[in-house]
Amino acid sequence: MDKIILKNLRFDLAVGFDAWRRFGKPQPTLITLEIQPEVNFEAAAAQDNVNLSMDYGALYKKISGGLQGGEVFPTVHALISRLHTVVYNFTKLDIDILFPKALLQVNGGVLYQFQVDNSGPGVAISTLSVTVKQIACNCIVGVNPHERLYHQSLFIDVTVPLMTAALGSEPPEEPYTVALHDMVREIVEKVDGSAYHTLEALATAVAQIVTINYGHKAVKIRIEKPSAIATIEAAAVEITRTKTFFENKDFWKVKRP
Repeated sequence: MDKIILKNLRFDLAVGFDAWRRFGKPQPTLITLEIQPEVNFEAAAAQDNVNLSMDYGALYKKISGGLQGGEVFPTVHALISRLHTVVYNFTKLDIDILFPKALLQVNGGVLYQFQVDNSGPGVAISTLSVTVKQIACNCIVGVNPHERLYHQSLFIDVTVPLMTAALGSEPPEEPYTVALHDMVREIVEKVDGSAYHTLEALATAVAQIVTINYGHKAVKIRIEKPSAIATIEAAAVEITRTKTFFENKDFWKVKRP
């Protein structure tokens, strides 16, 4: 599997809403592309000839030239579509778009991951997901006596598939983008007021918020607990749940110490 990679192209782009829910305001944007061309690099390597490979310098110029001039992209889909049209003659294309300051109370930003797979026969398969990275929360969590006394810092990642062959497409992005702000605020408010013995129970409760309250068909939740063990960076759990899992169930019980 041979690839050309352009990592972390940096722009200030107006894409949808910023952290303050203002439409059309430029914000820092990092774009990474991984391209698997239709022809591998064997001939280019054998002859040491750049003309037999994909010219990533020319590709960079096309991308950067097409993203200047103060254009407003109403949704991230519009930005992805622009990037997609620049790349050609590929078997697989991965586009990662990170908005590091897209949401308040989020340390790691918002990451959109788009992939097009042309390797199989017939129609190309496209997938798109969004990850809210490191939602900063504080709560009582743990089984040890000292953990029942003080709030600990937690970092929560929420990953939602927006487009897959199995699940189909989520609702249009305009209301979804605004709902991201509401979802993060609700998660922070409820986690900050809770007390759990296990990260597993807390992660399941957060998954219920995302699927039931915000209508997503599936979600992956990752929670890191930096203070769990003094000699490691963090302990973490990661779960994946569907909306149907929570039918006739209620995992959100705001427990007190």
